[in-house]
Amino acid sequence: MSEIRTDGANGGREVEMVEAKEVWSEYRLSDGTRLRVKPVMLAVFCADGERTAEGEPVYNMKATLVTDIRTPATNQTG
Repeated sequence: MSEIRTDGANGGREVEMVEAKEVWSEYRLSDGTRLRVKPVMLAVFCADGERTAEGEPVYNMKATLVTDIRTPATNQTG
């Protein structure tokens, strides 16, 4: 996990991630292709002094998206 920093995006402070569960979302297309995507969070920043209309703190995230694409030819085993 990452250390807490004060030089985050938009003047926010980085909030340490203490637990993560990153799961795949899977999609099967009509041509037999299987798409799998999984977001991977790199850092989370709390925007100093910003609140939503409901009064909740605003968080900005730095993430990447991991993808796995399997066409019908690669879906088959044997």
